[in-house]
Amino acid sequence: MEGKEKILYYVAGLFDCGGKISFRKDPRSKTSVYLHITIKSKTQEALEPVKELFGGSLRKNKRRVYLILSHKKAREFLKTIKDYTLSSKEEIENVLKLFEIKFSNQYEKERKKKILKEVVKDFKNTKVKHGKSSVRKFVEE
Repeated sequence: MEGKEKILYYVAGLFDCGGKISFRKDPRSKTSVYLHITIKSKTQEALEPVKELFGGSLRKNKRRVYLILSHKKAREFLKTIKDYTLSSKEEIENVLKLFEIKFSNQYEKERKKKILKEVVKDFKNTKVKHGKSSVRKFVEE
């Protein structure tokens, strides 16, 4: 096993244990959501390899350290670790499918919004969350 592959297994393991995928309403538009990933750990050193590989920002509180990735960085993160994760593979594939729909110019605006809503509703009983009230309203409109 090569060095980069070992790091990717480590990163995927961190994500499987302490990672969360969520959607946030994009404040710039009324018809869009963006991807938001949070990975938590007790120490900053555990998250440093992830930050070096994918970027993002570190946030700390008294007990935990959080690495936050959003938009393109979050999408690239999921594309990269998809084949290395054990428990989150199905959710990652569904999220990536959602963003293929979102960024294709194949659908007109209203139809694209309808498709986005349908895909986001499928995440209701998975690790993927859309708990922000603005996203919940977007999905339920």
